[in-house]
Amino acid sequence: MVSIYEQEQRSLNECPLPQQQIPNPLSYVWECDRQIAVLQDQINDLMVRRQEALDYAVKNNIAEDSHCRLETKVRKTRSLDVSKFRDAFPEEYMTACDIERREKEEALNHIGERINITLIDKLVKKPALESSGAVTVKESVSYAVVVK
Repeated sequence: MVSIYEQEQRSLNECPLPQQQIPNPLSYVWECDRQIAVLQDQINDLMVRRQEALDYAVKNNIAEDSHCRLETKVRKTRSLDVSKFRDAFPEEYMTACDIERREKEEALNHIGERINITLIDKLVKKPALESSGAVTVKESVSYAVVVK
């Protein structure tokens, strides 16, 4: 038994809907970019004003006003004082060191498998590197619409 979704999909594959026509598509892209820039400026301004208001409320101990209340969330982060840990738990410290050592040794087994291209660019001139065939250059295309 074929589901309704499968029937609709088969129908669309056999007879696809016509592509939507967009008059002056480049002008439309340019206009969208302009509107996005205006909105982004407004968002940035609102973010600054929002932070100023929040800082004001916190500084002046305002936890509630006529429409809203301030909820405080505390986030705790933990950090380890290694020397105190070693003194308090010497056996666990040695176990942790052994685990870390094994992980580093395993990572050493993979040295040279993946090398950052920016490091290689410092060691070998780009023309020589590219002519050697050792580097694959992939191209990506992007578009910018500008007013003529």
